Amino acid sequence: PRAPRAMAARGRIVVILVAAALVAGELPSCETDTAEHCLGESADLSSEGIEACLSALGDEGRSELCNAYLKLMAGCGADYGRGGVCEDGHMNGETAACLIQRVAPEKLSEACRAALPAVEEAKGLFGLYWKDGKRELSEDEVGDLIGDELDTYLRWIKKKKGAKSQRGKERDYAVRTAKKASATKAIVAAAAAAARAAKAAGEDAKGQLAAAQDAADEAATEAVEGDMTGTLKPFTRGNIKGFVADAMGQLKEEL
Repeated sequence: PRAPRAMAARGRIVVILVAAALVAGELPSCETDTAEHCLGESADLSSEGIEACLSALGDEGRSELCNAYLKLMAGCGADYGRGGVCEDGHMNGETAACLIQRVAPEKLSEACRAALPAVEEAKGLFGLYWKDGKRELSEDEVGDLIGDELDTYLRWIKKKKGAKSQRGKERDYAVRTAKKASATKAIVAAAAAAARAAKAAGEDAKGQLAAAQDAADEAATEAVEGDMTGTLKPFTRGNIKGFVADAMGQLKEEL
């Protein structure tokens, strides 16, 4: 007969496989896969039988949550085994919850950290769209909002679009002016740096001018795209031409 301790250890594996989702919600789990494929009347319900059943399904036949769970179990044996940081959690059928939610990644082994599920991509109004500050959203972005977040955004946009006081208009103008001045300085600096690099590389005046033009175009585009508040408007070709002229003027003054 098998030793009681070994039997208990294998029994815990079955409990973890079957009950992980009940304990940890949408944490990695093979509960659904086990119920759908491995619990028929003629199924082998031993720990070995369930493990063999799940293995036979293959990556394509198992759910993403189950694949993530098996990867976690394979990579984190030292962390939930005897003496590991999640030994108690493992004994209580809460292995995934312990490894993913309760223990800081730096306290896990390197192999276990590599087996952890990818962090869910940020989403929603506060987690994604407004994480760098409030701004107007595109129609597609508004379409992603639901519930309280949608209500919050609609109230904000209504207030933003409402009639502004003279003081509010002056404040907005000051913000736009300051942001444009800062962007202009950065664009001219980028163009001047590119022209200097071209000159150092032996380029003639035409080559230096072309380098400055390309750098100014790129810096202007980055400035507008990086402005998450929508305050900075796209620069015109005339603006870019002026930035390049200022940059080339700096080079002449350096001679």
